[in-house]
Amino acid sequence: MKTADYTDRICITAYGAVTPLGNTIKDIFENLRDSKSGITEIKKFDHSSLKTSHAGVPVEGNDLIHWPRKNRFRSGDITYAQIAARRLQEQLNINEIYRPEEIGCIVGVEEPAPDVDHILELNKNKPIKADRCSQIDEAISYFRVVDCLDTDTISIINSVHDIISFSGTTYGHLGLCCASTQSVGLAMRSIARGEIKAAICGGIGAKVTPVTLARMEGIGVISTDEQFMFKNRSRPFDRRRSGFMLSEGAVLFTLEKESNIRARKAKPLALLKGYGGALCAQNILTPHTDDLEMILSMQRAIDDAGLEPADIGMINAHATSTVQNDFHEARAISRVFNKPSPPVTATKSNHGHMMAAAGAMEILTILASFQNNFIPAIINLDEPDPLFPQGVSFVRSTTYKPIRYVLKNSFGMGGGAASLILENPDF
Repeated sequence: MKTADYTDRICITAYGAVTPLGNTIKDIFENLRDSKSGITEIKKFDHSSLKTSHAGVPVEGNDLIHWPRKNRFRSGDITYAQIAARRLQEQLNINEIYRPEEIGCIVGVEEPAPDVDHILELNKNKPIKADRCSQIDEAISYFRVVDCLDTDTISIINSVHDIISFSGTTYGHLGLCCASTQSVGLAMRSIARGEIKAAICGGIGAKVTPVTLARMEGIGVISTDEQFMFKNRSRPFDRRRSGFMLSEGAVLFTLEKESNIRARKAKPLALLKGYGGALCAQNILTPHTDDLEMILSMQRAIDDAGLEPADIGMINAHATSTVQNDFHEARAISRVFNKPSPPVTATKSNHGHMMAAAGAMEILTILASFQNNFIPAIINLDEPDPLFPQGVSFVRSTTYKPIRYVLKNSFGMGGGAASLILENPDF
């Protein structure tokens, strides 16, 4: 394995996004500044049999994705991937700068699934025999070959490749809720090792579906608390938190070395200073009882950046608004940082939990913080949980100040963890 060389810093140079909170840094800044929520009514399918009627669905998702299908869209994941890739290419056509073999693609993705649960609804006006063979024949008559191919994660990578040519290091990373943060860290390392000169990375997820919602309601991670309006149910670090609001979309970034960016007189959006990951598979759902994966990922990112905890000016927390994650993350932060901690913000209460795309979405909010010298307030945080350790500095009102270094946390079920250190290019 080649040794990573960070003397020529790795930078984020462009982005393409389709999100519940807006598609540009300007839109996202304004919505965070104004404490707005991107949670809206689900219009993609009939949700009457579910407790959940609202989610973070981009405008494009409610417009283009429908069950029963009004048009033959391939899948939500591919729909979002193509929109984000086109927007990324419009902002920076990386193929005009590098050869395809110099460009890689490492993207955090969900595992695609066919819309089997909608076959009977699509055919409800047709007589369907009760025997299994007849139902299989009905399914076969509904699906095209491409529908079967789209159940492979490579279909999402291919949909990006249809727009941006690459043949360097490439894979779809199935890292659950920390997938896109890990994809950025892994792409950063691939460039530093000289394997590629540029990378497409980020996250794509389209999990606002009836089956996913039913499963997540069943395990109790989605908030269905009727004492709050749907926009107020995601309550990171709040005493009355009870789960997240599911969301979806895609955020893709281009990474390059700083020398190449400066040579063409361009300015980076952010510098990637350090990356740390960990896996402590103690339980399939809950974090490690001693916060081990969270502590390790933060410490490793800080060490990789060559910094001290005191250098960090802001923490962008994973903060799912579940009882377990927020408690363990708050305690891990208190163990890594001296009291008081750096300001801790969290934005899932604005845009929902985008699963595999969550970290990339929150990196986009960090770019908004860099460009506007502000730390967004955690909306719906009325009363921090008194069980949290003292000294964790939750941001309860928007603060305007320049920030140099930000720690971004992303944690996933099964004990996966990733942390990134991003540096403001204006320093």
